[in-house]
Amino acid sequence: APRRGGTPWDGVQRRAIAASPGAGLVAVSRGGHGEVHVFDADRAEPVTTLTLPTPLDDGGHLTLVTPGDGAHADPVGR
Repeated sequence: APRRGGTPWDGVQRRAIAASPGAGLVAVSRGGHGEVHVFDADRAEPVTTLTLPTPLDDGGHLTLVTPGDGAHADPVGR
């Protein structure tokens, strides 16, 4: 919750989100917990949860590339 003299995001972990333009997959990190949740957006259901050996402070950085989607050529990571 917001505190006087602070912002609502002070002291909280952030999430990172990545999506593939070639598939209905979306990945969302759970900052501070070392987890990345992968969802199938076309079916609106979870696919898997990846547990990583680091906490992914501030959400980390994600990219999601599927074969043939052309995302590897995007230097900005949209």
